[in-house]
Amino acid sequence: MRFHWLFLSALTWLLVAAPAWAGKLVSWRFDTNENRLVFTTDNRVQPRAQMITNPTRIVIDLPGIKLGQPNINRPISNIVRSVRIGQFDAETTRLVIELAPGYTVDPQQVKIRGISPTQWTVELPAPQPIREETQPPVTPDPTP
Repeated sequence: MRFHWLFLSALTWLLVAAPAWAGKLVSWRFDTNENRLVFTTDNRVQPRAQMITNPTRIVIDLPGIKLGQPNINRPISNIVRSVRIGQFDAETTRLVIELAPGYTVDPQQVKIRGISPTQWTVELPAPQPIREETQPPVTPDPTP
């Protein structure tokens, strides 16, 4: 009986001390016809997204996912400039969709959908040129 408790204690200690297994990014592709990024992991993930400007970038963090390879920087098109993928921190892979300078998307129309707990899509609306804020012409003061 004593051996049984010793074995269970040792097994519990090993399980607690063992590192958590991080998932990996298995595959990704950007469909230029649909303005859609599709990615798959080997573990469940809950992506977190944000939009950053100048130039416009859609940033998707995958907590608990390791890239497991060198950083990726793949050119896509003239308007969707590139998709970059890197290890943001020890436990987070970051995907970045960068638009060409002078273009933006409505962040309310960016759709992130889970096809399954391990496969996701990021759908972008058609990028639009950024409208320059025009200032009214300055008229000289008629009084000297």
